[in-house]
Amino acid sequence: MPHPLLLVAVLTFVGAIISALGTWKVRDVNSWPSVEAIVISTDVKLASAAQHRRERDDQQRRYLTRIQLRASINGTTIESDNSGFDGVPSFTSRQDAEAYVDRYPPGSRVTVRVSPRDSRIMQLGDKRLPWGRIGLTAFLLFVSLATFTLYLSRG
Repeated sequence: MPHPLLLVAVLTFVGAIISALGTWKVRDVNSWPSVEAIVISTDVKLASAAQHRRERDDQQRRYLTRIQLRASINGTTIESDNSGFDGVPSFTSRQDAEAYVDRYPPGSRVTVRVSPRDSRIMQLGDKRLPWGRIGLTAFLLFVSLATFTLYLSRG
């Protein structure tokens, strides 16, 4: 069995690679072409217990916010929702979820980014840098390098 420090170094390095790939995908979404879409409908609903309960019963409730969109892309009308690249936004309070969907009243026009590979995937919201993923990648890389250095120094 490999030394525990070496195992930690390798596993955190693999985690850093996976996190970096997620960061790259978000960066890719920022470069998708933009189109104007019309909000068809909005919906707020409580997430099912199986989606958010996981290991313990006391986990906070989550409210999912879905916004149905319609856009014309290359002469074809496409209907989609705001699940986009990273799923529908969720909130811990119904008021926050309602406030989110109130920004997109039915009939309003919004700008969305559309996947060049599948026009049914639309991303609603501003372009953003994935600071959380960048931080996680840097942290895991640091832990991996520090643990590997410690492993080498102990021989």
